[in-house]
Amino acid sequence: MVINFQNHFYLLLIPLLCIFTIYFSRFRTRTDSRKKTILVIRIIIFILIIFALSGINIKTDIDTTTTIFCVDLSQSTSQNKEEFIEFMSKALEFAKNNDRIGVVAFGEKGEVEIPVTEKLENTDFQTKIEKGFTNIENALKLSRALIPDDSKKRIVLLTDGKENIGDSLSEGNLININDIELKIYKTENLLRDEVQLKNIDIPKILYENQSFDVILEIYSNVATKCKITLFSDNSIVGEKDVKLEKGDNRFVFRDRALKSGFKSYKAVIVPERDTFTQNNSYSAFTDIKGKPNVLLIDGKSKGGREFYKILRAASISVDYIDAKEIPNQLSNLLKYKSIIMCDVSLHNVDKKFLDSLQIYVRDYGGGLVVTGGENSYALGGYYKTKLEEILPVDMEMKIKGEVPNLGLMLVIDKSGSMEGGEFGTSKIEIAKEAAIKAVNSLKPNDQIGVITFDDTPKWVVKLQPNQKEDKIKGDISTIRAGGGTSIIPALNEAYDALKDTDTKLKHVILLTDGQAERYGYDEVLDRMKEAGITISTVAVGEGADRNLLETVAEKGKGRYYYVDEYSTIPEIFTKETFLASKTYINNRIFIPKIASNNEIVRSIIDKPITLNGYVSTSSKDRADTILYSDRDEPILASWQYGLGKSVAWTSDSNGKWTSDYLGTDEGIEFFKRMIQSTFYKSGNEELFVEVGTEGDTAKISVTSLKDLSNIYDTKATIITPDIQKLQIDLKAKSISEYFGEFEALEKGTYIINIQQFDNKKLVKSTSEAFTINYSKEYDITSSSNKLDELVRKSKGEFINNPNEVFTKNKKSVYGYKDITDILIIISLMLFILDIGLRRLNIRFTALEQAQKRVYQSVSRIKERRGDLPSQRKKSSMKNIKYEIKDNDYARKESKEKIKKEKTKKTDKHDENTINTGRLLQAKNKRKK
Repeated sequence: MVINFQNHFYLLLIPLLCIFTIYFSRFRTRTDSRKKTILVIRIIIFILIIFALSGINIKTDIDTTTTIFCVDLSQSTSQNKEEFIEFMSKALEFAKNNDRIGVVAFGEKGEVEIPVTEKLENTDFQTKIEKGFTNIENALKLSRALIPDDSKKRIVLLTDGKENIGDSLSEGNLININDIELKIYKTENLLRDEVQLKNIDIPKILYENQSFDVILEIYSNVATKCKITLFSDNSIVGEKDVKLEKGDNRFVFRDRALKSGFKSYKAVIVPERDTFTQNNSYSAFTDIKGKPNVLLIDGKSKGGREFYKILRAASISVDYIDAKEIPNQLSNLLKYKSIIMCDVSLHNVDKKFLDSLQIYVRDYGGGLVVTGGENSYALGGYYKTKLEEILPVDMEMKIKGEVPNLGLMLVIDKSGSMEGGEFGTSKIEIAKEAAIKAVNSLKPNDQIGVITFDDTPKWVVKLQPNQKEDKIKGDISTIRAGGGTSIIPALNEAYDALKDTDTKLKHVILLTDGQAERYGYDEVLDRMKEAGITISTVAVGEGADRNLLETVAEKGKGRYYYVDEYSTIPEIFTKETFLASKTYINNRIFIPKIASNNEIVRSIIDKPITLNGYVSTSSKDRADTILYSDRDEPILASWQYGLGKSVAWTSDSNGKWTSDYLGTDEGIEFFKRMIQSTFYKSGNEELFVEVGTEGDTAKISVTSLKDLSNIYDTKATIITPDIQKLQIDLKAKSISEYFGEFEALEKGTYIINIQQFDNKKLVKSTSEAFTINYSKEYDITSSSNKLDELVRKSKGEFINNPNEVFTKNKKSVYGYKDITDILIIISLMLFILDIGLRRLNIRFTALEQAQKRVYQSVSRIKERRGDLPSQRKKSSMKNIKYEIKDNDYARKESKEKIKKEKTKKTDKHDENTINTGRLLQAKNKRKK
């Protein structure tokens, strides 16, 4: 038996305590056996208490066994899940009462499915596992941590062994050192016909007009036919029908670098014999150096055509697209030096484009130019969007430094005809969406009210400040269609609500798709005019009374709209909300005032050119407002947004307002300078960037090619495939090398921007892209099977049957049992005995007499056996010793008896004295 103490220093008290106790008790206990016994008991109590304080443990053999089922649920074992569940269920039938069981499921990482428990009943899996990788190392580490120390240890690994991240062999020795029994149930998956596109080999950096090879690497475990298609930026570069040999295959395509910037390539294969399609495509990037490339996005007014001519004449490469063709992916934007948006409305633009555009300008130094028109700025839905954040102007107009507040009433037809629609969407649903967008366009100090009508008007949202947007939108979403059509009562309700409202501007938007009262509108419209209330109308479809609604809008000093494409209704509501706030369109002739000696206006500074109109906005505080209107509203403004630059030109580009600019050389030079001012001048020729992956970790390496005299503060900004932003600091490996790493778990394109700073000033910057294509579970060439080596290192074993799981664990495990509680209980019992000996005056005479008789009996037995005289002498001496003790006790008892008799006599004498005194007192009283 091995005894262990947790706090050894307490043991030093034992000899000190014994010495102290014996020293102060040596005179009182020389002749008194009872006191000697009490002294011994107290010493024992103190020793037991000291043992308890020191944390005494006794080493014992542990019989309990904890078994962790470690189950591989990665993609490569997806077809084996039911097999694993059945194996575990059958194995549990052989579990014993002293078995404790837990379950860990793993793919990319391990997750605790079931904590360690005494009885496992359910073997199904509920935990969500990332199946894109197989990380056996992480799963074994987690399983080890789950097993308590006071238990025998067993891990049962259920897997196919195709580990593609981590290193399970590093766990092998640890499993053996920690006396863990490892058992592996290996499932065998037959590899069927499989063809895999492994890689696209393309030069990292190219130059404009350079021809180059694009090499495709394809692996196949079967000979088969295959069709290969190579795309570049969604255009087909080439197609081939090929025969694949078993093993590695290489195919070459030829291409030319036509435009500068990032260029993406994607290859797709279609084999005749194949199992998985997930590994049949692959993407890659290259960076083409050369003259700048610009993306020109044109809106409804087609103002981009004039800019296209200007850019081509300036030898600037242009991709000219319609607003409906706007790319969403950041990688598609990074090949451009700048992006130009000519009178583009955001109402039908994907939100992902705005997310990518913000990152493109802010984090990658891209340029942005936005021109005006009747479909841009506030009228184009820019308010409260990321585009407004990027631009140097706000969408809100300001009157004498303040934004006027608006009282807006939406009067919406909800008759039965509004249930109709197109492409499966009803008109009433589109009207609700339009109303919600109108709410989004309002400021908190504006007021909003919503009335629906069929035969009678009904309040949906009472006129109120726009301060509870969520509740207002929720009320709007409850609108349902049904009933006839009667407009006048609804207009009267709108008038009654707005007439006394304390807002500077008051406006009504009326939407209907049917026929209603033909007469009786003059009275309510006159009252609205007197109260300063304007009204605009929207006729939906051919069934609407267009003549009536046009007349109502004309008399109400508003605007009339007719729509047969219902999806434009939300755009109209948003535009009307801003137009009602004030007149955003300014049609008049004036000469812009030059407020800044910026290089953009160098061509017109000596010869100002007239403008015929613009869209009202307001400059932001940090913006550089270069040109002002005659009303001090911005015409041209620019500012730095992150690493990039954005420019707002609030007039148009199609010649309606800018005919004098487009008709002169000075004006054309002005526009060319405006666009070129947004081109970012990076130092990417001085930095070389490499990105590689190791498991789920991406490693960045940056090498400075010039200026090797300084170590710079180097940072990497990473944009993930889901447009999330990461930022890491790169560590200096030497004066020219920097490195860093980050977790790259998602499939898709990662864009990396490298920035170097000297005393917080940006000195160098460049960008890099890399792609994680398909899960490594589908890469049949990358996974390695290390189970044999893992068994050898851990001294484990392979098993095939469920009844082999709970066989006797050969690795003994010892634990330490804490006996502190037992010692405290014994100490308490001895303390009670101590009290009994002292307070109850327990004598040891009977005990000693019994002991004497035992010695006498033993002596007689020894004499009969012929023991030596010395033994008899010892026995006689003991008898004499006990006789002396008897005499001592007899004398003690005699003395105590005499003492008691004396005490009794004294007490009796005292009592007689008291009685005599009382008699004398009584006698004296009678005499008196």
